[in-house]
Amino acid sequence: MERRSLLKLLAAGAVCVPYNRLMAKGQDYPTHTIHMLVGSTPGSATDLASRLAAEILQNKYEQTVVVENKPGAGGVICMIDVAKAAPDGYTLQLGGLGHNVIPPVTRTGLPIDIPNQIMAIAQAAEFVNVLVVRKNHPANNLQEFIDYQKNRKKRVLYGSNGIGSSSHMTSELFGIRTGLNLEHVPYKAASDALIGTANGDLDLLFMNMPPTLPIIQTGQLKALAVTSSYRARQLPDVPTMQEQGMSDFDVTSWLGVYAPAGLAPEIVQNLSDTLVEGFGSQKYKQKFINAGFEPKVRNAKEFAEFNQAELKRWGDVAKKAGVSLPYGKA
Repeated sequence: MERRSLLKLLAAGAVCVPYNRLMAKGQDYPTHTIHMLVGSTPGSATDLASRLAAEILQNKYEQTVVVENKPGAGGVICMIDVAKAAPDGYTLQLGGLGHNVIPPVTRTGLPIDIPNQIMAIAQAAEFVNVLVVRKNHPANNLQEFIDYQKNRKKRVLYGSNGIGSSSHMTSELFGIRTGLNLEHVPYKAASDALIGTANGDLDLLFMNMPPTLPIIQTGQLKALAVTSSYRARQLPDVPTMQEQGMSDFDVTSWLGVYAPAGLAPEIVQNLSDTLVEGFGSQKYKQKFINAGFEPKVRNAKEFAEFNQAELKRWGDVAKKAGVSLPYGKA
């Protein structure tokens, strides 16, 4: 073989070997345990979704997927660990609106840049917030509630599962739209806020469907409205905010899988394809519905674009409501 031809072959090999290795890296993934980090407590909506996502990955890859709950600081403690983890596909996060969008637009001095250090992989589902009041509240619909509170001429106490949570921001949007004089009473967990509302300590609560549904079904809370543009299949008799005269009020929380930024494109594609297939299957659609979610699946590209749009939307709400809190404060 001529020297020139040999050099051409060697040069081609030098280019192909790294590419083949890169492809093999994506095809071989995963080879050991995956950790799914969750920034909320066991039993929360995020936790419930993480268990289903972990099940999908474990069944597909035949590798152990460990769910780790790391609540605190509106999910930021968890996301610090995610952002600082190696971008190798073995540390993932189950997050969403309340963890990956709200903190960046409401907290100052964060130790990480969430939108740029954590990347979207696949969306699993969305879920509505429900406006609930104590079971013996005199109002039976949205307008009756607004009129009742305005006639009382007192501050309206509303709860949430933490400053900067989706529950908090939905309530602020409600206050902007109605002109009600709202006062925020943050709780550490959704369960505490739900108990406070049932006991009459709060005038209202916007809380996501999964933890709220069982308490409504047992008659301890009265549901006045859902925040989505559509009625929730779990509460078909409860009208939307829009149906009750609040045009364009459309709020859904949502959840999906994230990873440290810088993950190899082949692994991103591998994970996204696996999760989209799983989330979109009839089996897991029904599991999400049974848990109080509405299936809403997006692949990595679609989910990343959706995240950017939500950052803009909720950044505008936070600015208008004056919601800004230094990181490390309650």
